[in-house]
Amino acid sequence: MAINTEYQGIGTEGAMGHAKKAVEEARAFKDAVASQATSFSQSIDLSGRVQRNPIAMVCAAAGVGYILGGGLFSPFTARLLRYGLRIAIIPLVKSQLESIVGGAPPQPGEGAAGSTF
Repeated sequence: MAINTEYQGIGTEGAMGHAKKAVEEARAFKDAVASQATSFSQSIDLSGRVQRNPIAMVCAAAGVGYILGGGLFSPFTARLLRYGLRIAIIPLVKSQLESIVGGAPPQPGEGAAGSTF
């Protein structure tokens, strides 16, 4: 099997120009990413938030770690969600039922104002 040693590719000048262009594009991309990262960090002001409310930021970090650690689909999370929904729905249902009933007068013995024992 013979090897073609005559083929020189696109030439050293063309290759150097292509490499220089690739380096320029990479630098432009790096600068764009750096400016976006700076803009993002200024907009969320993470260090300022930590200074103002460190406990909330520690709780937020723990929550993100819990989610990233795979705790989102655990039985513990399902149990917490079930209890949380019950606690949140009970006052909502109670207020809706009170509005449907229309403020019916309380029955004797329910602690109505002016009632005697």
